[in-house]
Amino acid sequence: MKENANQRHKKLLSSSLKVICAVGLITWMIKKGALDIEVFAQLANSPGTLLFCFSTLLIQLFINNYRWLILLRGQGFETGVGATLRLSLIGMFFNFAMPGGVGGDVIKGYYLLRQHPSQKFAAAVSIFMDRMMGFFVMIATAFLAISFNWNRVAHSPQLIAIAIAVSLLFLAFLLFYFLSLSRTFSNFCTWFWENSRVGQFIYQKVPGGRPIKNLYEAIHSYRSSIHSLFTAFLLSSFSQGSMIAFVYAIGQALGPADIPLSIYFFLVPLGVVALAIPISPAGIGVGQAAFFFLFNSYLGHESQLGPTAVTILQAMSFALGLVGAIFYLQQKDKEGDGQLQIEAL
Repeated sequence: MKENANQRHKKLLSSSLKVICAVGLITWMIKKGALDIEVFAQLANSPGTLLFCFSTLLIQLFINNYRWLILLRGQGFETGVGATLRLSLIGMFFNFAMPGGVGGDVIKGYYLLRQHPSQKFAAAVSIFMDRMMGFFVMIATAFLAISFNWNRVAHSPQLIAIAIAVSLLFLAFLLFYFLSLSRTFSNFCTWFWENSRVGQFIYQKVPGGRPIKNLYEAIHSYRSSIHSLFTAFLLSSFSQGSMIAFVYAIGQALGPADIPLSIYFFLVPLGVVALAIPISPAGIGVGQAAFFFLFNSYLGHESQLGPTAVTILQAMSFALGLVGAIFYLQQKDKEGDGQLQIEAL
């Protein structure tokens, strides 16, 4: 009992520190002038822009949900759009109670496992592949944008360093998918785990050996439904496009900033990746700082475009998350929910 109380206190302290970090970053940016509250009043006079942005966020929600559904079915799940959409909205709500912009994946995975207790590992793999595909398209988009805008990127040492990191990540993703889907590499892995003494020792004795083997086999199973991965890739591309359109619309509403549309394809995906870093709930504060740095590195001077766009994105996401909160409260089986809330916070 005492141990559980200590764990709760540690989690409460950790959550408090993350909230303090988010509040501190936002406060610092306001005092620095990087996040001007008056700018939001300017955007309030442009309801068409806000309506467009909210529409793109809704489109992204439905696209991402359908991408997850496709990957679930690739693992043999029999479920529908309505069921996964409710889980996606619940996950969006819990993004604001857990660190990073992907903390809600843990919660929607939790409820998916409760609905499909006999397919726990497959459920986890579908969420893992859903997130991996999203990140891959973000990095691929940024990589292509670098190729088309290298002359402008090359003027900033910071952007050059980021471009190199993006290129390495892009190659790493290509290697990951190649090895995951390669029949030759799969045959080698099967031999290694079943016939090699080292492989058998890792599988039987080393912590994590068994899950690694099972994870690879589950990912490789998508080879038999390669159309699922291809469809997920296309959906991720449309989702990324909607996010770029969101930030671009904010930029146009705030006034000309001499940023070509193609540069948004480089800066926005990188900023969205930063939102997923598990430092603060929903990336609050972290996202503002990341977008502030990225756009300023390109422009060569301070701009409120990036932080303003992220703040509006988070506000609208929270509004959608409140719908997820309603679905969460409507869950019939409440057993264990109290503990779940404590752990999530």
